[in-house]
Amino acid sequence: MKRNSALVVILLILISFIGGYFVGFRYPIGITQPNSHILLTRTADYLLNNFYKPISEEQLIKGMVNSLNDPYTVFMNPEETKALQEEVKGEYAGIGVIINKNEKLNYPEIVSVFKDSPAEKSGLLKGDIIVEVDGKSTFNLSLDEVASMVKGKVGTQVTLKVRRDDKELSFTITRAKINIPLTQVNYYENGKIGYLSIFMFSEGAGKDVEKALNEFKGKKVEGIILDLRGNPGGLLSECENVASDMLPSGVFLYTKDRSGKLEPIQIKGNKLNIPMAVLVDGGTASASEILTGAIKYYKVGTVIGEKTFGKGVIQQIFSLPDSYSLKVTVEEYLLPDKTSINGVGITPDIVIKDNPDTKEDEQLNKAIELLKKP
Repeated sequence: MKRNSALVVILLILISFIGGYFVGFRYPIGITQPNSHILLTRTADYLLNNFYKPISEEQLIKGMVNSLNDPYTVFMNPEETKALQEEVKGEYAGIGVIINKNEKLNYPEIVSVFKDSPAEKSGLLKGDIIVEVDGKSTFNLSLDEVASMVKGKVGTQVTLKVRRDDKELSFTITRAKINIPLTQVNYYENGKIGYLSIFMFSEGAGKDVEKALNEFKGKKVEGIILDLRGNPGGLLSECENVASDMLPSGVFLYTKDRSGKLEPIQIKGNKLNIPMAVLVDGGTASASEILTGAIKYYKVGTVIGEKTFGKGVIQQIFSLPDSYSLKVTVEEYLLPDKTSINGVGITPDIVIKDNPDTKEDEQLNKAIELLKKP
């Protein structure tokens, strides 16, 4: 993905891509203890004490959670829990990529590489398939497991073997950690068009966007480009804050629980009266898809780019003893017209594929062209 403004990012491998492509967390991490169930606890006790090979409680729980076949429901150890807490606050450690599982190959695929990150400097590219981390195969591993393998202490190295087209390449990368900005602002056409990129919906994203939009209004821009490419989602509460500064009052989305009950989530909006173009791609997921879908529904902007990822479920975090935690898919979300995008994604109004063989950002150029029209 090409961006024409410099953003110095030395960071991460998103553990939110744990979130399956970053979860649209409806709730921040809280303290909730599970109920005790005799059959479940007794079965676990028999296995722990009688299985012919030694097994740990952690192994048993991971097996139970993994049997649900939901990539977004994850049992996290203390290290993974801490990393998730840091990510929600906008702090990352690692190499600077966002990944998602390639369902056809059953390997993790890089869907975004942060500008000026260790990953970019090493030569990793969007579309690379990670087949090994430090010599260990990533086949059939969860995104959480891959994240844990790639993450580590700042200054240490990790070696990735990736598949690119019909070649296998090896990259040794030095990990780094910084706090990254949540947004980026730029101007085109002599200041007539304002550009706002939202990198993720971590804590503070709503305030950053409000500041940028007020700046645009103060400069009397004639059009706004909202760039959500590579945005893996984040906190639903922050996404609601952003939506309130762009959309009219009304239903932002519907949630559907396990019984099929629909519940509308309303926002008190402040609709933009400035033409807007929204850029999306396959890395646009979760909370950023919610925003994209609502913008299309309320006809606030024109969506340009590639079909979005298609993550239409919401997770809740449950705290467990000894700093463990459990991330559980608790609801599905539907767009304001009650359609589901889970596993489907959102098709842009104007489809333009990213062309890695050219330095031109054709999606951005189309947005500028559209907004220049009277």
